[in-house]
Amino acid sequence: MRGAALIVLAWNQWPLTRRCLDSLLASDLDETEVIVVDNGSSDETPLELAAYTDRVRVVTLPENRGFVRGMNAGIAAARADDDVVLLNNDLVFTQADWLGRVRDAAYADPKNGIVGCRLLGPEVEGRVYHVGGYIEPYDLHGEQTESGLVEREVAQYPHLRGVHAIAFAVAYLRRDCLDRIGRLDEAFHSYFEDTDYCLRAADAGIASVVAGAVTLRHDQHGSTGDDGRFRARLFAQSRTTFAARWCERLRADYRGDVTWHGATRFPHVQAELARLFVRRLDARGLRMAFAPVALELGDAQDRRLDLAASRRAVALPDVALVCAPGAAFTQARGRRSVGIAFGEWERVPETWAPGTNALDLLIVPDAFQRDAFRAAGVSTPIEILPLGIDRDYCHTAVPAPRHPQGACVFLTVVEELARDAPDVLVAAFRRAFGEDEPVELLIHIRPGRDTAAISSALAPVRAGDARVRILDGWGFPWHQRAQLLSAADAYVSARRGGGWDPLAAEALACGRVLVATVFGSQAELVRAYGLPVAVARLVEDPAHPGLRWAEPDADALAAQLRIVFEQRARLVADAHARAAAFACEHDIEASANRLVELLARGGTLAAPRVRPAPHRPAQLMRPAGGQIVVLGMHRSGTSSVAGLLARMGASAGPEDDLLVGPDNPKGHYESARLHGACLRRLAAAGGDWKNPPTGAPPAAIDTFRREVAALLDTFDAQRPWLIKEPRLCLLARELLPLLTRPVFVHVVRDPHEVADSLAARDDMARAPALALWEHYTDAAFEASRGWPRLVVDYADLLADPVRIAARLRTDLGALGVGGLLEPDPARVREWIEPPSGRARAPVAARIDLSAAQRALWAAIVDRSILHADGSPVAGLQDGGVSETRARGGGD
Repeated sequence: MRGAALIVLAWNQWPLTRRCLDSLLASDLDETEVIVVDNGSSDETPLELAAYTDRVRVVTLPENRGFVRGMNAGIAAARADDDVVLLNNDLVFTQADWLGRVRDAAYADPKNGIVGCRLLGPEVEGRVYHVGGYIEPYDLHGEQTESGLVEREVAQYPHLRGVHAIAFAVAYLRRDCLDRIGRLDEAFHSYFEDTDYCLRAADAGIASVVAGAVTLRHDQHGSTGDDGRFRARLFAQSRTTFAARWCERLRADYRGDVTWHGATRFPHVQAELARLFVRRLDARGLRMAFAPVALELGDAQDRRLDLAASRRAVALPDVALVCAPGAAFTQARGRRSVGIAFGEWERVPETWAPGTNALDLLIVPDAFQRDAFRAAGVSTPIEILPLGIDRDYCHTAVPAPRHPQGACVFLTVVEELARDAPDVLVAAFRRAFGEDEPVELLIHIRPGRDTAAISSALAPVRAGDARVRILDGWGFPWHQRAQLLSAADAYVSARRGGGWDPLAAEALACGRVLVATVFGSQAELVRAYGLPVAVARLVEDPAHPGLRWAEPDADALAAQLRIVFEQRARLVADAHARAAAFACEHDIEASANRLVELLARGGTLAAPRVRPAPHRPAQLMRPAGGQIVVLGMHRSGTSSVAGLLARMGASAGPEDDLLVGPDNPKGHYESARLHGACLRRLAAAGGDWKNPPTGAPPAAIDTFRREVAALLDTFDAQRPWLIKEPRLCLLARELLPLLTRPVFVHVVRDPHEVADSLAARDDMARAPALALWEHYTDAAFEASRGWPRLVVDYADLLADPVRIAARLRTDLGALGVGGLLEPDPARVREWIEPPSGRARAPVAARIDLSAAQRALWAAIVDRSILHADGSPVAGLQDGGVSETRARGGGD
C-alpha cells in the first residue's frame, strides 16, 4: 500500500528542528514515514535526534550538501512506492489535518503532481508569505503570491488552484510524477530549484497546485540563520544557473505586447479592473505595459501591475487597450485598438462616439451598456464581457468583525454624490426604522474629488443619528476589501447611475444580501439574486445635460431595508448558501480567458505555445501493482465480475468477511469491513447510497481513509487482490493515495436494465434510478481518469462469459497484473449464469434517457470514455473487454 515519506531537512539550528518535529508529529500522519536528513550538523542536532528515532528515521550526511542534495538523499531513502513530501525545518504545523488535505489536492486530478499550501510568516496578526507564485521572465524576480505583496491574512486563496510554481518549503510530490521528472536538479545548491522543478514538470504536463485548505507557518530563512551574505551568495549562484536554462524560454511564451491605458487610483472602478486583469493577462502570455490615462500617483498594490507600469510601452503595441470613460479612447494607438467602458446613463455622451468608433472593438459588461453606446451613435463592433468575481478574496469565509450588539448592518460605498445618492439612502433608512431598533447604516466615503461634498450633504439628513456611521478619510489595502463587505449583513446600492459596480457582485460572493436600484448594469443581478429597488423615474444628470439616469423610489428602498431587517436570518442564510455557486458561475478567471480571446481576435497576437498533454499515471512504464478496484453502479454486475476475478486467483479478502445477501445468495465478493466503511463515510456527510452527498467534512474523509488503509494492509499480503463496493464509485478518489499503481475495472450495464433492477429490488421509480445511474457512473469514470482502467459490459459477459473472462485476464496482464490463473471454462459457466428470463418492463413503461445520460452511455458503448482524457486505451483488440461496439444505448 502506498504511503508518504515526509522528509525534513535539518542543518544546525536544533531549536527550529525540534519545534518543527514536535508540531509535525502531533499532527495527523496517517500512512507516513518521517525521515529527517541531518545535513552535516555541527551543533547538538545529531545527539538530540537520537531521542526521536522511535518515531522518525534519521539519514545522516557527513557534511552540508545544500538543500537540493540533502532533499535528494531523503528522496532516495524513501520507500519505492511512497509519495514524497519535502519539508523545511523552519515550519510549524499549525493545522492537524494538513497532510490529508494536501493529499486530497494531489489526487483531485491526475495531472496534479506537485502540491504546496498557504504559508504564513511568524507575525502574530498573520501575514501571507506564500500562496503559489510566478517568476517574471526578464528580471527573473520570483513572487510567492499573485500580488507580489506580503498581505495581511484575510483567508485569501482558499481554493485549490493551479500556479506557475510553489515554494519547496512544503512540497507534496506524487510518486508517479516523481518517477517521471526525477529528483531535484543538483545544478542548484539552494534557491530556484523549486521553480526549476515546477517548470520541468509543466513541460511534462504535470501541474503545480496550491491546496488552499491548508495553512501552515513558515519562519522563512530560519534554516540558514542570520547569515544574509551566505543566502545572497547562494541566491546569486542559483539565479545564474536558472537564467541560463529558462530566461529565453520564459520570454518566448509571450504572444505579443499589450498596453493597458487606465488608472490605478481614480476612478475606483477602472482601478479595480486594472488590478483584476493586468496580472491575469500577463499570466496568460500577453506582455503587459501600463500607461495611465491621466497624471496620477501610482497605487499598484500588485507586483505585476507595478512591473507593467515600469515597462516602456512600445510605440505601436500589438494591442492597445483603454479601460476608461469613452473620452479617453483617442489614446488607443496600436495594431489593434480595444476599449473597455461603461456609462452611467441610458445613453452615453455623444462626445464619446468619435473616439469609440475609431476602435476596432468595444467591450462592455452587459446588454444595458451595449444599448447605451448604440444609442449615442456608436457603430464599432461591441462584445459583451461579463466581469467576474475574484474568488480568491471574495468568499464566505472572509474573517470580519460583527456588530458588538448584533445589530443588522447595512453597508454602502459612496464615491460621487450625485451618482450614488447617499442622501436618499440615509433618508430612507431613517424612515424605515424607529430609533430603538437595532440597525446600523455604515457609509464608506471613498477618497476623491467629492469627499467634502458628500460629507456636507449627509450632515443634515443624518441629523446626528448615531446609527448612521460615516467612514470618511479611512483607507485600507485593496486585498482587504472583502472584509468591509463581510462585516455587514447587506450591501445597498441606491445609485442613480447605471455603471458597473463591482462591489454588488462581490457582496453576493461573500454571502451578503444585495439591495440595489433596478437600473443599469446591476439591474439583472439584483433581480436574480437580491432585493430590487424600483425606479421612481428617470431624471437628468445635472452634470451632463440631456443624459438621464434613475431616481430610486425612496419608499421602495425603505421597504426593502425593512424586509432585510425583519427577515435577516433567512435572507443572510440564503445568500450564504448560494454564494459559492454564484462565485463559480461569475469567476474572474473565465472573464480573463474570454478577454484574451477577444484581444487575439484581430490576429495581431501570436498563437499560444502548444502545451504538452496533461500527465496521466497510466502513461508510466511501471507495471500495475496487483491491486484491482472494481467499480460499477448498483445492479450493474459488479458481483459477477468480482467473483470471476476471484476464480482467477485474485484475493477478495478473508472468506468470513465476504458479504452474502438475499439479492445475491452466491456472494457479493465484497468485504463487509469495506462495506461498513463506505456506509459510515456517506452517513458522515449526511447521505446514503440513494442520496449521495455533494461534499464531505474533511474528518469524514480522513476516518474513511484510515479504516480502508487498515483493511488494505491485510489485503497486501496476497496480491493480486480486488476490492469491490458500488459506493466506491463515489469514494474511489479518496482512496487513490493508498493505492499502489491500481487498475480500475468498470462494470457497465444498459441504464434501462439498471433502472429495471432497482425498480424490482428497491421499488425505485425509473427517473431517479436513471439519475442515480448517471451520478454513480460519471463519478466512477471521473475518479479513475488517467489511471489504468478497463471496461466489462455485463451484457457481453452474460452472452459469452468464457471469452470475456479470458480477455479480462489478458488485458489485466497487459497492464502488469500478474498471478492471475487461466479461467476454467466450467467454473466460469457455473458462476456466470445466463439471464433468468424474468419479464422485463414493457418498452412503453420506460422513460427516455436525458441528453446527458445518452451521451454518457454512448461514450461507454464506443469506449471513447476511456481515452477522452488523452490516456492510452487498454484492450482494444477485436473481441476484447474494451472493444469498440456499435450497439446503441436503448433496447
